[in-house]
Amino acid sequence: MENTTTDPALAARLREAFIYTFPVHDLAQVRWQITQNPQNRNRVPVNGLLHYRRLLDHRARTVTQPNNDTLYSLSYLALHGGPMLLRLPDMGERYYSVALLDIFTNNFACIGNRTTGSEAAEFLLAGPDWSGDAPAGARLIRCPSNDVWLLARLLVDGEHDLPAVHALQDAIRLEPVGSRVGTQVGSQEGPQDTGGSGLLETVPDEADPACYLDLVNEVLGRNPVPDDERELVASFAEVGIRPGHRHAYGDLPTPIQQAWRAMLPALRKELARTPGFGNGSESGPWQSGPDHLGNFGKDYTYRAHVSLIGLGALERAEAIYATCVNDSAGERLDGARAYRLHIPPAMPVDAFWSLSMYEFAPDGRRFFTENPIGRYTIGDRTPGLLVNADGSIDLWLQHARPEPAREANWLPAPAGRFSLTLRYYHPREALLSRRFQQPAPEPIET
Repeated sequence: MENTTTDPALAARLREAFIYTFPVHDLAQVRWQITQNPQNRNRVPVNGLLHYRRLLDHRARTVTQPNNDTLYSLSYLALHGGPMLLRLPDMGERYYSVALLDIFTNNFACIGNRTTGSEAAEFLLAGPDWSGDAPAGARLIRCPSNDVWLLARLLVDGEHDLPAVHALQDAIRLEPVGSRVGTQVGSQEGPQDTGGSGLLETVPDEADPACYLDLVNEVLGRNPVPDDERELVASFAEVGIRPGHRHAYGDLPTPIQQAWRAMLPALRKELARTPGFGNGSESGPWQSGPDHLGNFGKDYTYRAHVSLIGLGALERAEAIYATCVNDSAGERLDGARAYRLHIPPAMPVDAFWSLSMYEFAPDGRRFFTENPIGRYTIGDRTPGLLVNADGSIDLWLQHARPEPAREANWLPAPAGRFSLTLRYYHPREALLSRRFQQPAPEPIET
């Protein structure tokens, strides 16, 4: 990125601070939209459960790269006042997962068929400062942050299956346990939150660096950063990253304020262009990211990139997301053309696979595209798919309606550029070791 300040050292430090904190800001912004935005008629309080009753479609514009296979249930937990008890019903043979993410969007725990089984169970979710024992019969999960994003996914086998999934959602329970224990971690400059409720006091505004800093500092002020990252976070103080500090932007010298205003738009654009899905071991246009997707370690750039284009991504052991933006000839995918995607007869999954179609928003985020048949995803559970004699499937990807013989296997594309995501739930070893190679979309004549 071209420097927009006369001080290269300042530009480098500001860029480093932005990349480190962007997931904190992005997740907090979504949290505000869900729990506090007065224009959101379906908002729920922190520690409350929100159940999505319909599969997400082109109108879903809150979380980038959503799926159309599962219903979401979610909660934004504030564990400052004590732990929360999560009760789950017996899920039977249905795929489900409950991901728990910290403020940096790391999956620090995943509850589900693969990890904890399908029977009814209870889990005590406790913050980093809590001490005590879990109630009898409950499993204790220690959370690295006080703010936690709980994101549950329950598989839906079409419209007829919705009532059964709604019943399971209604059987999920979240309730507080005990009283406040421990002390708040972070700066003690003023109140850290509103009475321990976890409400965000800053109204998000992505274009305003003052709002950006206030929101990041607010979240960092009531959540501990990893011990081995404290020195790094402290080094960002010169550019306004000061946990718990309000109005940090106004306290900055004028040259640093000007650098934030000049660089913030360019930094966001750079983040959208970051080649985050390759790791050098995959060939062809399908890229599923490095092994630390969902638990990013010190790869802050990749963490920020995923936050922008795929917020809430699961860890690879639970699901692999293979993304494609180019065809077999290396050209960008575009709905003005038509493509065939050949699906091999035996996909290496123990749960299910699905292919999603996304259009690009101006900021680089990806969402479903409106189409005449209301189809956003196609996969092994799609009714009426035409299957070849050997068990393989040919899918047709294009904006214009295909000939009648191909309509059953048509995944509509937007008129312009698009992105594909192949999701493999409970991937087998061939996927985890990257030995399986999915064929690329092949341009065809129509």
